[in-house]
Order: sequence, then structure tokens, then C-alpha cells
Amino acid sequence: MRFFRSYPFLSASVVQAALALVVALGLHLTAVQAGSIEAAAAAVLALLVAPHVKETVVPLAIGALTAIGALLVAFRAPHVTAGEVSAVIALVAALLGVQGHSAVTNKVLAGERERARVTAA
Repeated sequence: MRFFRSYPFLSASVVQAALALVVALGLHLTAVQAGSIEAAAAAVLALLVAPHVKETVVPLAIGALTAIGALLVAFRAPHVTAGEVSAVIALVAALLGVQGHSAVTNKVLAGERERARVTAA
């Protein structure tokens, strides 16, 4: 549980990629249904991560990009399957998750570092 508290952005990306994998391999959905589930998950996870980092714009922007990408692939691309939609979203979540993780400062870890610095001084 400490991992999720310490690294909320990376945790959300892992959850998003895992959900994409489950949708791709385990559920028999249409591309539109898969894209809608992935878009909703990206938006909810972005909203859950935003209060836990100092730079709230980064997770919200990346969540919006992921959600919009999922909807575009699901609704605008002809002849795609749910597995293809989920594969694209897993790739996008992984790539943006790594970029976003390095771009944000976690409030919990920043507070712990500040306390350690004050007690050491």
C-alpha cells in the first residue's frame, strides 16, 4: 500500500495498463465498449491522482489525453477490435505514465523529505 501512496501517478498508470490487459484478454466487448471503459478509467484515475501531487495539471492533462485517445480509436477508427483498442491504451498509459511520473512531485514524499531535512538540521 505504501507504493500506491508514494507513487500515485505510476500506480494509476499500472492500474490503467492492467485494466487494458483485462479488457483485451478477458472480456468479450465491442471496440466502442472497450474504448468507453478505458476512457472512463483514465478520467477517474486522473481525478484520483491530481490531489496527491503538487503539479495537478500534469495528471489531468495526461488523463484527458488518454481518455480522448481511447474514444478516438474506439469511435473513429474503422474495423478495430476491442483488443486493438485496449492494446493502444495500454501502450499510451505506459508511455505517458513513465513521462508523467518523472514530471510530478508527490506530496507525501515531499513532506517526508522536508521532515527529514528539518530534523537533520
